[in-house]
Amino acid sequence: MTSNVRVLERDTLDIKSKQPRFGLQSKLVGLALAIKKYLPETINTLSKVIGNRIRLLERAEMLADATSFQRTAIIMSAVKLGVFDYLHKHPGVSANLVARDLNLNLISTERLLRVLESLGYLKISQNNHNQGFGYVNTQMTKNYLVIESPSYLGDYYNLVSQTWSSWLSLNLTIQTGSSNQQMDLFNGNDETLYEYYAFANEYLKEPSRELFTKIPLDQVKRIITGEVGITFIGKLLERKPDVDFVLAGLENQIDFLDRLLSKYPLPKSPEEIIISAEGNALSDQWGAKEEYDIVFLFRKLSYSDYGSQFIKKSFQVLRPKGMVIILEPSTDSLVPSPSFLPELEIMDLLIGGVKAPSLYSTDKIVNLLREVGFIKTEVVSTQKGSFLFVVGWKN
Repeated sequence: MTSNVRVLERDTLDIKSKQPRFGLQSKLVGLALAIKKYLPETINTLSKVIGNRIRLLERAEMLADATSFQRTAIIMSAVKLGVFDYLHKHPGVSANLVARDLNLNLISTERLLRVLESLGYLKISQNNHNQGFGYVNTQMTKNYLVIESPSYLGDYYNLVSQTWSSWLSLNLTIQTGSSNQQMDLFNGNDETLYEYYAFANEYLKEPSRELFTKIPLDQVKRIITGEVGITFIGKLLERKPDVDFVLAGLENQIDFLDRLLSKYPLPKSPEEIIISAEGNALSDQWGAKEEYDIVFLFRKLSYSDYGSQFIKKSFQVLRPKGMVIILEPSTDSLVPSPSFLPELEIMDLLIGGVKAPSLYSTDKIVNLLREVGFIKTEVVSTQKGSFLFVVGWKN
């Protein structure tokens, strides 16, 4: 059986919006470079006065790009060492106490905290005992780098840590068009793939919670999802505790499910865990009973034939009025952010080589669903447009 979905077509939309990069803090830098890019005649007129200044700004911007990996390493180290979580519980403590309680070298800790303060992740305040000054997390850090936060991004730094060396060999992927062996979705490094699944589940929490306030759930009694979908199920169970769920994993990655269920525990056990071959969605059985009210697909379109199989199979296994729910980083969403989408396409290249299609617009995903038979569709916006879920109903 073959699919009539032509996922390989490269009729994706251009990214609709661009956001300025923030390599340097000065707004003057961005303004001057924008004038140079979009109003070159103006810059030519002013070149006698500020030409040298513009070149200095360009050089500074390039140096900021070249050294951004150093900032990433600094933040990543603080996450791994538990600095932000410690300061969340002990705000205003001195570097001495941070080093003592986290078993770190004092001089190194002092230097790390000073740098984090200069980067805007920490700020200095008088400590609780009026014995000098200590460090506290900034609001940005509280929002995203404290593990208790619902918008925690620390797992992303773990993923970056696992994929760092793969990015350093990007030139080989560009030369050959082949995926990076460490990042290959089916045969890559186990720890890298686990960190990818863990981060994706973390990132999915809040959008899922909001999604379930916007779609009808009265007839939802049984759903299926893969490794990325455990937190999706968790948020659904908060609203409908009686829902049964089935989890599916690739045979060489099935151990990930146990680790993810430990990391994101659910109030009940899965009805069934399906072990599938490497992406043979059309031929694999989706459970002993192939009848579902929701099929959740996360990033299944990042592979060409792989994605088309999943869309067609979803239509086959859904009950009447059942829903397929697709989440992709589409070109008209704001996540990770419009300015990051080109980099994400390069990451897909590392994961899947040239078999990885370009990112889709939600209109394109809707068309793919309709070609299979999902006549009723809707794009559900969550997190103020940051996450766009594409929903297709089976008549």
